[in-house]
Amino acid sequence: MQVIPRINISYALGAYGNYIKWILYSLLVDEPLVSPFRDSTSHNQQYISVDSQRHKLFALDLCSVTQLEQDPHTVTLTHPRQDIEDDNFVDVVDKISTLVDYVIVPYFDPSNYLLGLHNWIFKVHKNHKSMYLESIDRDDLEKGWGVETTQPLETIDRWIIREHASLTICENYNEFAQFNLRALHSISNCKPFLISELFYNFLPSIEYIRQFLKVDWIRDPQELVGFHRMNVNNQKYKNQDTIARLILNSVFDDTNFNWQSEDITLYTEAYIQRALQHQGIMLKCNGLNNFPTSTKDLREVLA
Repeated sequence: MQVIPRINISYALGAYGNYIKWILYSLLVDEPLVSPFRDSTSHNQQYISVDSQRHKLFALDLCSVTQLEQDPHTVTLTHPRQDIEDDNFVDVVDKISTLVDYVIVPYFDPSNYLLGLHNWIFKVHKNHKSMYLESIDRDDLEKGWGVETTQPLETIDRWIIREHASLTICENYNEFAQFNLRALHSISNCKPFLISELFYNFLPSIEYIRQFLKVDWIRDPQELVGFHRMNVNNQKYKNQDTIARLILNSVFDDTNFNWQSEDITLYTEAYIQRALQHQGIMLKCNGLNNFPTSTKDLREVLA
């Protein structure tokens, strides 16, 4: 068996680190292919055999940089930023790069920003509850919208949650998921890796990783294509970016575009409200619990 280099996958919450770990396992360890999927995640780690665990090939759990210094596993996963007090993303990856042979950093680009945002919101909790609602600042809601801190979240008007999210959610997400891409490219043994390429250009992307790691695969990556299609199909929020762009372009182009209320989430509505604000266009959101379902109707509630 070839010697597998020491690899760390550094990624923001929801950026498919566990899926990339499964890809590497399936292509580097000569064992039967086993699906890693649990709902829309790749968190089912039963594919990692007892023998692999004994040889400490692939770590089961995330590890911090401090833990990584002592971790004997060949392939590990790390969230560079999990807390607002943590060092910036690039500095943490730079430190990791001195502890391993290669670092892979999967990341979202503007074409799938909302997919990343929704993964960050919903994939933290095993029951897929909203991380945003679980951690919302109740003092903010009281000061800004007069919502008592004891009022149950599920009874707060939707327009209030949307407006609060439009002001805070992207900034909060960016704190943990965004980084200086040029600085990351300057780390010689680090490879930033576009998730959009992984999704829609799968086989060339896998070859790109193989060349970076300087390894040989034990099986043809074509054998993973069926699993990959299943994974992409499982991603509930993959179309949010496309619909949001169509809505915003229709507003700016003065055309009409229709959609169904279930086509976009509360957080995509908030993103649209924020994007309009950044163009100097304000939404008359007070009492607007039902977001419009056409740009014709949307224009009627723009200030």
